[in-house]
Order: sequence, then structure tokens, then C-alpha cells
Amino acid sequence: MKLPKVNDLGFFEIRLESIGGMGANSAGKMLADIGVLYQGYNGAAFSSYGSEKKGSPVKAFVRLCDSGTQVKVNSIIEEPHVLAVFHMNLLKNPMTLMGVKDDAVVIFNTSMTPEEARDFACLHGGTVVCIDAIKIASEEKLPATNTVMMGAMVKHLDFLDKTFFEKKIEEQFRSKPDVIESNVRAFRRGYDECSSKVFAADSKYPYIPFKKPNPVYGKKNQPVGGYISAAGNSVVKDLTVTRVGNIPVYHNENCIDCAMCEIVCPDMCIVFDRHRGGDLQIGEKRKAIKDGQMYMKGIDYKHCKGCRKCIIVCPTTKKEDKSLHALTDEIEANYTVADITCSRYDK
Repeated sequence: MKLPKVNDLGFFEIRLESIGGMGANSAGKMLADIGVLYQGYNGAAFSSYGSEKKGSPVKAFVRLCDSGTQVKVNSIIEEPHVLAVFHMNLLKNPMTLMGVKDDAVVIFNTSMTPEEARDFACLHGGTVVCIDAIKIASEEKLPATNTVMMGAMVKHLDFLDKTFFEKKIEEQFRSKPDVIESNVRAFRRGYDECSSKVFAADSKYPYIPFKKPNPVYGKKNQPVGGYISAAGNSVVKDLTVTRVGNIPVYHNENCIDCAMCEIVCPDMCIVFDRHRGGDLQIGEKRKAIKDGQMYMKGIDYKHCKGCRKCIIVCPTTKKEDKSLHALTDEIEANYTVADITCSRYDK
């Protein structure tokens, strides 16, 4: 099948904006494999990322062209025909939507409606596709959202064959046969459950042209090797973008204030304080907090990356009755995090 549109060089281009652990790198490879090996296009795919770890920014690029066109370009994709945003927190970086024209398809991993997502992203125009990939992946017990996102993408790209993707998923996970069925289900749910709407470029929001960032340092101003001019500061470090779907939720009436969670938390998210001003009664199940006693106030989700080590060490989670657990593993999309967070700097 002929590609629906191409740029001046003859390429149909796809850009995936993601974070480490959500599967964008493997999704880009699968897209290229299907286009080239299964459907006869020429193409190329590569990814761009720094340290290879969960939570770091990841970009994946896929180019497809007709079989008669040679692929001689290996630069990043500046003006994609399809943009997939694997996490809405990535929109804090203005480069995420750079170069997205009003005829592009933009896929958001969100529970919002297309109208809400467009306004949240300040997108000037295009086809907005919304799919709650994190929720679907959690329900299917999958650690990554890539198969869900690909399902939503394939539905809006007629030239890609859905059956080839299901076949490729089986091939991709043949070394892990226990997750093949769940990944195929996640792909089908992404295909069936996504919603979309076309928005004209109505000047409600401006078009953001792609612009390469200028390097901070060069030949004349680079510091001496090994010198760290801007040391890290945990006060301003926001780790919300590194979470991939689940968070620990604190139930204060069940907490015994043992501080085991505080010991294992790598980012000092557990907030303890010394109570002042008389005895404090929290919940019906918990004994009163005495004046002067240290107690757990909550979790600072701004600095929580969702490792959930606190849940593993919490003594109350050993109880069979989940209603007695002080910390539970929950889907983040089911909560308004701003309402349950407890800042460690506001005591």
C-alpha cells in the first residue's frame, strides 16, 4: 500500500517521545521491522537516549519510504507525521511538540478527552488521539505501555496491517511466552479503546517550529574537565516524569511509624514530623499520637519515582487483609496526586 503522505525527501516519519522503561525503543524497532520486513517498504529506526536506565528521556525515530526510495538520512526527525507522547509530563519540555504540523497525528497516553488533551498540550492543530495506556498496561499486568500505544497508532495509520503487529508481538516475546497473550490483548485494547478528534489550526495555540537547542558550552567557555559547575539539588528535582503508572498510597490509620519505609526510600520521599500541641488521634484503628512523638505525615510525590520499595519493607503489608496495610500499590491514574501529596519542605 502506498504511504499516505511523505516529506520532500520521500519519507513518512514517526517520532516517539518517552522515558526509559515505557518501551519506546523497542516500539520503534517493531514499527520499522513490520514496515520493512512484512510490508515491503524501505525504512530505518534508531533511538536517542543518555544513560540507559529507567526514568531517563528517550526519543525513538522511524522513517518509512517506498521501496524505490533509498534511505540516506540518519538525522533526528524534526517534523513528524506521527508523534506519540508516552507520558504527559514530557510536555513540560517545549521540545516535545516542536515541528508538529496541523496535519500530523498526535497520540497521547492520557485519560483525558481529545479536547482536554489538546488544551493541556496547547497544540495548534492536528488529529489528537487519546488512550489511557498506563491503565490498560496495569490491568494487563504489563510493565511497559508500548504495545498499547502501537495499537492506537495502527488504528489511525491505514497503511499498517494490524495482523502483522500481532504476529510481530508473538515473535518479539517468544522468549517470554507467559506475556505474549497479555501484550496482544493490550495491543487490541489500544486499537479499540482509543478516542480521537481532528482539530483545525484555528490560531487558538501557536505552531512551534523545530529549533535545535544551542549548546551551553563551546570551545571558548567550557569549564575545566571534571569540574561540576551546577551540582544537583534535590529541592528542585522533580521525579514525577519517571513514574510509569503505579504509586505507593499511604493510609495513616494503619501506620505503626516504624520508619522502615524512610530507611529504604532512595529519594527521601517519606515525610516524618514531630507532633506538637497535645495528643493527636488519627483514624479509628490507630492509637493516639502523643505530644512530641515522631510520626509519618505522608509521601512527597514530587520526588517519588515509583520504585515502591517502601511497600516491600512495610511490616503491615505482610497481613493478609489489605485494608490493614499502611502502604498499598495503586494505579496513579485513579488518584489526584496533588490532593494526597505531603511536601517534605512544608512541615
